[in-house]
Amino acid sequence: MDLRESTVTEMIQRDHRSKWLSYNNHNIKCFAEGEIREITSNYKTIIGKGGFVEVYKGVLQDGTTVAVKKFMCNAEENFAKELKVHCEINHKNVVRLIGYCAEEIALMIVSEYISKGNLNDVLHHERIPITLDTRLRIAVECSEALCYMHSQMYTQIIHGDIKPANILLDDNFNAKISDFGISRLVNTDATLFTERVIGSIGYMDPLFARTGRLTSKSDVYSFGIVLVELITNKKATIRNGETGIVECFTQALATGKRKVRELFDVEISSQDDMKVLEGVAKLAGQCLRMEMDRRPEMRDVAERLRVLRKTQVQGKQTVFLWGEGTSQHPKPTGNLLVQSRNNLCHTTCAGISHSGT
Repeated sequence: MDLRESTVTEMIQRDHRSKWLSYNNHNIKCFAEGEIREITSNYKTIIGKGGFVEVYKGVLQDGTTVAVKKFMCNAEENFAKELKVHCEINHKNVVRLIGYCAEEIALMIVSEYISKGNLNDVLHHERIPITLDTRLRIAVECSEALCYMHSQMYTQIIHGDIKPANILLDDNFNAKISDFGISRLVNTDATLFTERVIGSIGYMDPLFARTGRLTSKSDVYSFGIVLVELITNKKATIRNGETGIVECFTQALATGKRKVRELFDVEISSQDDMKVLEGVAKLAGQCLRMEMDRRPEMRDVAERLRVLRKTQVQGKQTVFLWGEGTSQHPKPTGNLLVQSRNNLCHTTCAGISHSGT
């Protein structure tokens, strides 16, 4: 491991350093700024830009294409925290960290380059057709990566900004979670409190926004919105005071399966797949519960998505009960998969178009 721990740690405020202890489990390389210039051909090709970062495409000496995230002025602490989180993670469905540069005026993170871009663009801008099986696989892969971060690592990680724009896809539509700029290491208990509430409008857990309490269930809420977008092909963000898809979805879910079916993306809502889509909808509704303790754990979300995908692939019939109940887990009964209803607000919702807006 080549991470120069003391140099990076000193970029974090002294009072907060104990919260950012890391235990790296794979090798990453420390690049000199001159090497980065060579890799990026003097920062020739910019492929992304954020509030305090720019992302460039580059090529290593062995021909590997990489993405170089360059942090702009006064971003030392942001750089240090993101690097410490990212270097903890080694999972096939998380963008792989390759290295970094920590020179005084050249703070950069080097990661693998993912060819097809992000899920948000694929769903809502490029309008690339994606089959239901592929959407389910994307959901499974992201849920498994989050499960790994929440419960299978030495130090728990809360991503804090799960949304389609932070889910990258390769040429085979394999999913990779990216952007750990506001992620948190949980070295003590499973809850963090902060006065600095940061997240993406439309995807942030409203309980976190209200109380500053951040837990793994905050990621579960955001992932529920990703599931809604996958099955409806509608963006979560709201424009011009219109009713958002999340509000419309939760209202429809409370009303019954007929209203929910009206929201499914017509490209994947064949009659044969309707029960599987209803299963994903029920799971998304449970992720979006406003009672944090009643949201499922990500390991349960991943397992249920695997079952639903297997059901879809094998063409099995699945029955979902839309009556009252609070069960969090699907119960197999013979060849039938029975799932209970999630208690949500009992309001009505008008239909919503399936256009790409």
